[in-house]
This record gives sequence, C-alpha cells and structure tokens, in this order.
Amino acid sequence: MSTPQDPEPIPSLAELDAMDMAEIAAGRTSADKDLRTDDIGPPPRALQHAFVLWVGGAVAALISAAYGLINLGTISDALRGRLEEGIATDPRESAPATQVDSLSSTYPVIMLIAIVVLLAIQYPLLTAIARHHSRNCRSFYVTAVVLMLLCIPVGIDLLFDYPEVSPVMTVVAWVQFALLLLSALFTLRRSVNQWLPEPMRLRPGQMRSRRG
Repeated sequence: MSTPQDPEPIPSLAELDAMDMAEIAAGRTSADKDLRTDDIGPPPRALQHAFVLWVGGAVAALISAAYGLINLGTISDALRGRLEEGIATDPRESAPATQVDSLSSTYPVIMLIAIVVLLAIQYPLLTAIARHHSRNCRSFYVTAVVLMLLCIPVGIDLLFDYPEVSPVMTVVAWVQFALLLLSALFTLRRSVNQWLPEPMRLRPGQMRSRRG
C-alpha cells in the first residue's frame, strides 16, 4: 500500500522576497560586468565644452571673490548704509537696528565663502562625469550649478549693487551666470545622455513575478 507523498512546501512571502532580491542583485552584477567589458568610447565633445565653459565661469567667480575680499570693508559699509536707510524708511520690513552691524559684516563674508565652496564642489563632480562614466555625478553637478545660479543675483545685490563698487563687477557676475548655465546645459545634451549608462529602474513586475 503506497503512502501519499507530502505536498511540496509553499515558500513563504519572506522567502519569495529574498529570492527576488537575489535575482535583481545577480542581474545588476552581470550588467556591471558587461559595462566594464564593453567599450564605452571616449567622452562626447559636449563634456569638453562643458568643462571649458565651467573654467570660464570659475575664473569670473574667483575674480568676484577676490574683488569682494579686497574691498570687504567698503562693501560692508555700503550694506550697513542700505540697512540703516531701510530702517528709517520702512522699519517694519527692515532688519532690527540691533542687528545691522552683525548683518552687514556677516552676509558679505558668507557670500564670498559660498562662491569658493560651490566651485570646489562643482569641479570634482564635473570631471567625474567623464572619468567614472557616471550619470549620478552629472545630476549632482547640475544641482550644484543651479544652486550657484540662484545665489548669483542675491550676491550681486548684496556685494556689488552700490555706487561705491565698480559696475564692472556686476557684469562679471552675470558673465559667470551665463557660462555656468551653458556648462550645465552642455552636460544635458543628447550626446551625453546617450553616452552615459542607463539609469537603473526597479520595475514592480520583477517583485511580483513569483507571487503571481
């Protein structure tokens, strides 16, 4: 008399999840190996153009920073006068009188330091796009450039928009704005998108394939 065979055990939900994740990890490892063995070709010329444009923007930014440091006292005094004038004309919308000295001496320094810090962040990210064939570095670089572009109009107003400051510095700052904007746009060109690896996307069907 034959005994009925035990039914095949049904994997638990946790076991199915573990199997799915193992398959995804194996697929990523295989894709990474294929990427290393395939010839991705040289970086597109758009990245070279982006670097040249960034260098021009960085030079303009360093000129602004150097001028600001040399004339820091003049800029602080001009900002203090603007704040005091604002208190006299519209005290409700102006900074408190007790903070005028601290604001006028602190804001210019913060803006000048921000110029150097953002440039120091942008350079390794831009060079890493081509060196490491990295789409993530491109995204971080564009983000850093956009942040600097947002700061430039504020910096022009706080640092250079005074009769005591040469109007040439405002022109230099807008040149910096244009060059950095073009640099970021060149990294987004179609040739760069095609050269960079495709972004990894986790499809929901991969997680549910075994549960169906």
